[in-house]
Amino acid sequence: MPAIPTETPGQSATVAAIYAAYEAANEHYDSLGISVGEIGTECDRALWYGLRWASEPEQIDGRKLSIFRTGDRWEEVLVSDLERIGVEVYGQQDRIRLVGGHVRGKCDGKALGVPEAPKTEHLCEFKSSNDKGFKDIVKKGCKDSKPLHYGQCQIGMHAFGLSRCLYYVVNKNTDERYAERLNYDVDYCLRQLARAERIINLAEPPSRISDKPDSWLCRFCKHHAACHGGQLPRVTCRSCIHATPEMGGDASWSCARWSKPLSVQEQKDACPAHLFIPALVPGELLDVDEENECIRYRMADGSEWTDGASEQNAAA
Repeated sequence: MPAIPTETPGQSATVAAIYAAYEAANEHYDSLGISVGEIGTECDRALWYGLRWASEPEQIDGRKLSIFRTGDRWEEVLVSDLERIGVEVYGQQDRIRLVGGHVRGKCDGKALGVPEAPKTEHLCEFKSSNDKGFKDIVKKGCKDSKPLHYGQCQIGMHAFGLSRCLYYVVNKNTDERYAERLNYDVDYCLRQLARAERIINLAEPPSRISDKPDSWLCRFCKHHAACHGGQLPRVTCRSCIHATPEMGGDASWSCARWSKPLSVQEQKDACPAHLFIPALVPGELLDVDEENECIRYRMADGSEWTDGASEQNAAA
């Protein structure tokens, strides 16, 4: 009997079809602001690029999507663990909106009846980890082992006015559990939120965390191509010189060119008057023609390129 052809060497057609189904069902989306899950990121520039939609949404393959689905199921198990011992868990997916709505996320839940402090309301943060990561968490604790998780816990406590967080982790390899109660750190939160506000209001990208493209701090960053590789960012309102994040609404933006607020769809679509923020263009700025709404650059290969509005829009 002839062998069944496969899409990938060593992978059955059945598995390939399942992964493809995961990918087809996955919705690619842009975060509307700085995620609380990323606020602990060390690089200011990475946060700014993410806010400005500089890079295409990450294309996640079927196997990784399956891992995410398993993580969601683990979260359900960890909630069940707590309820099994009499802990009341509620408020799952309550929204976090800070700094004009530009810092945003959701919480895994809140809890009452945690054995160490039954009367104290706790924020809940549930995670699953492989064996190596789990052992590192047990050895170092959340703050030193997982700074992104720590930032998520802290900003969550700040958002909901809580003083304690239950950080509860499962080892996916062994089913071992780890629980740590974190204290609210007001200084940390105020520093991070002030930092986020500064990043949100920057008209140009902040300095790189490293000027070496192959630095371990940079080489796995999803914005590597735009930051180090000389790639122009995506054409959206957020990469345009005319757009400004507003601090008075729910992650709202406005356009100075058209003197109007921008819907999320308008931000994604951009318009013919789009002009890249000059610091995002991998070239030397040569000339600005305000009347014709054009900016001329000398690119790295020595050629000249003019970024400007279309004739139709310029005439409008």
